[in-house]
Amino acid sequence: MPINYIKRLSVVSAIFAFATILHGSVLAQPVQNPNTTPALKTQVSAASHQKIKLTNQQRLQIKVARQQRDKDIQALLNPSQTTKFKAALQSRQRIKTVLTSLNLNPDQQKQVQSILQTYNQQVKQIVSSQPSQPTSNPTAVTPQTSEPMKK
Repeated sequence: MPINYIKRLSVVSAIFAFATILHGSVLAQPVQNPNTTPALKTQVSAASHQKIKLTNQQRLQIKVARQQRDKDIQALLNPSQTTKFKAALQSRQRIKTVLTSLNLNPDQQKQVQSILQTYNQQVKQIVSSQPSQPTSNPTAVTPQTSEPMKK
């Protein structure tokens, strides 16, 4: 009989300890990481994921800016990197993914970063300079093909 009492007591105390620990971890506030930069927080904001309606003129200006960005980046690359870069762009991979796969040296990385910042500023200026008017295509910026648009 005393063994059953000891078993019950140990089970009850284990449950109590578990419930106390679990309760404390549920109520604990998340720890903020001081290493996260504000730039990373703003890049993931909800506003950056909203669809933007662009005019045909804005689309064309962005396309020209993108082509210039790609030409400037290609000028920095060696022949094997250029081949990979062109192939990746033709397969419509994201520019950040493409650049990561090229194994750029530190000097190239700095120059590419500068080119990307210039491009991003140009796109922001294009989007904010003119009042956006709805187009027949309500999606965000889409890659343009070499075929003319049909209306």
